[in-house]
Amino acid sequence: MRHNYCTLAVLLMIALGVQAKKKPLPSQATAPDSIVSNYTDSLVALVNRQNARSRSQMSPSPYLFRILGPGTLYTSALVQQMGQSASGLNTSSLPSLGDTNDHQLLLNQASNARLSYAYAHFPQLFSTTQADLNEAGAVRSDLNKPIVEEQKLAEKVVEETPDVVVDAVEPEVKRPNFWTFKGNGSLQFTQNYFSKNWYQGGQNYYSMLSALNLYANFNNQRKVQWDNSFEAQFGFQTNDNATPKFRPIGNVLRLTSNLGIKAIGNWNYSAQLQLQSQPYRGYRGNTDYVVSNFLAPLYVRSSIGMDFNIKKKRFTGKLHLAPLSYVITYCRTDSLVGNYGISPGHNSKHDWGPNIDFTFDYQIVNNVKWHCRFYWFSNFKLTRIENEHTFTFTINKYLSSQFYIYPRYEDMKYYNVKKDENGNLTEDSARETHWMFKEWLSLGLKYDF
Repeated sequence: MRHNYCTLAVLLMIALGVQAKKKPLPSQATAPDSIVSNYTDSLVALVNRQNARSRSQMSPSPYLFRILGPGTLYTSALVQQMGQSASGLNTSSLPSLGDTNDHQLLLNQASNARLSYAYAHFPQLFSTTQADLNEAGAVRSDLNKPIVEEQKLAEKVVEETPDVVVDAVEPEVKRPNFWTFKGNGSLQFTQNYFSKNWYQGGQNYYSMLSALNLYANFNNQRKVQWDNSFEAQFGFQTNDNATPKFRPIGNVLRLTSNLGIKAIGNWNYSAQLQLQSQPYRGYRGNTDYVVSNFLAPLYVRSSIGMDFNIKKKRFTGKLHLAPLSYVITYCRTDSLVGNYGISPGHNSKHDWGPNIDFTFDYQIVNNVKWHCRFYWFSNFKLTRIENEHTFTFTINKYLSSQFYIYPRYEDMKYYNVKKDENGNLTEDSARETHWMFKEWLSLGLKYDF
């Protein structure tokens, strides 16, 4: 049975220490302490030599291999022990390790003494003899010859310069894009049919309503926020009992631009410009009397104030508070100027005053969205309130239903809009005030992009 170096060394030290207490050895018994100390010093010297890379330090003694190596029965240890016993030499006369210059000789004699003691008291630890080692073969003597390097590996490598042509590369610098673009469009239809002999009577009609919303917003996430939107509504309804047969039900063109400069928190200093008109003629009731047309009127609204931005998980909105606003009302048709408070012979009028503009989008549930626009303006003679609500019920990606409500209030005491049967203004027209209301419900196509 073979053991490694450390195991055998520990066992020998423990065994020798125990035996030393039970049976004192001759004067050579002091040798193991010197051997251990000398071996420890040799290991320290080896470490120092490796660290300092110097050959001047003492190397560990090879004689200690017999003690720390696998258990082997060496002839020299037996010869030394038997020779000393036969000659009756007094081992106590041997000089101590510090009294002779031949340290290796004394170390060899002390190692033989300890091996002899181990052979006698722990024979089970030794299973190999010196003869077995000799049969295994001697140590090669040519290992001490220096290895001569014939040729360096680097000299065998042939360096070849590859023919690589690298064109001049100009770095492309991309600036961050602070613009976001989005929009949506819808096309809604309604149809109603009655036969001529329907017992309750009725009127056949078809209606179509289309809407387009475009948004282009700039936000550099630091100081400047510029929001732009364009809204358009085009709608017609057929009426067999009226002239003209096609009558508008959706008639809006509105362009809004709002420039904001960061103030504090969600507040921005802002300047807003809005243009609003309609694409085609509008009629009063079921008559053919024209009350509005393209650029008749055209509202140009500009204001300076503060914006408060709201952005939640399902709710986004903007509140514009303008203590000072300027509204130009333009009418390109001379016959319609009286409907919008413009003096005869003129095509425009100017109003000053404060205004409030509030818009928001609220995702009520996943398939229901509420869009609202509220506008208030007053010049202390005229008060105008517009409040638009659009509820969109999404069925799938392309199909939806919309419910639109638009109440509007105007203080008509500044306007001369009430006319008699001949189309002339009445005397009490300047004292009239009233609410107006528009509503429709439709089903059709809708697409977001």
